[in-house]
Parts: sequence; structure tokens; C-alpha cells
Amino acid sequence: MIEQDPGPRTRFLAALREVEHSIDENLARAKTIKLRINVIRSHYAKGVPLSRIVTEEERPLIVELISQNTAELNFAGSRLRWAEAIALQAEGLTIAEIARQFGVSRQRVSALLNQPPKSTMLQEASHDRP
Repeated sequence: MIEQDPGPRTRFLAALREVEHSIDENLARAKTIKLRINVIRSHYAKGVPLSRIVTEEERPLIVELISQNTAELNFAGSRLRWAEAIALQAEGLTIAEIARQFGVSRQRVSALLNQPPKSTMLQEASHDRP
């Protein structure tokens, strides 16, 4: 079965939804990070050795949550940039005009238009945990 191209407008709107979802997920992780920071700060202020605090910290660790936030936003941003470039091209903008808009080279825009970001980047980043 051949999939039909959803079209530049639909693809762009979907990418916006991905960014919105990514931000919602990041906000939830940020709340967890803030709670963990307060717990660690409290224990550390009471004289608990950092080595003990770190070994007893819940998983995923704060640094893992930060990495997930970064990976999630990077991927969603890449998908948005790709979908936006496709939509702008469909509206008649040249590669040079899109490059100026994005602040990148024409070669970068050309490469972007020819190869969408792969979802495996996010999956690998989010599953890269012990």
C-alpha cells in the first residue's frame, strides 16, 4: 500500500503539535527535576554525603531527565524546521530565501528538504539509559 503525502500544510501543523507535546513532556520532567533538586539540597544541607545522595537518587537521574529534555526539543525542533522548509518551498520561496529566513546556508536547506529528521534519533536518546 502506498502512503499518500499529507501535504506541506498538514505536515507543518503536525510538526507544531510535536513541538507542543515535547514542551508539555519537558515541563513535566522539569517539575520532577525541581522536586529532586529540593530533596538533594535538603539532604546535602543536613550533612548527608553527596556520594550517598547520588547512589540513593531515584531513576531516572536529574542528568538523565535533562538529557531527555534536550533530545526531545532537538528532535521536535528539527522536525519543525524540516516541515517549515517544505511548507515555505510549497508557497514559492526559493532555497536561498528559506536559508536567509533560517540563518543557514543554501546547502543546509537543500539537505534539509531532501532528508527529514529520523525518529530514531529521539528514541535512541531517550532510551540511552542504564
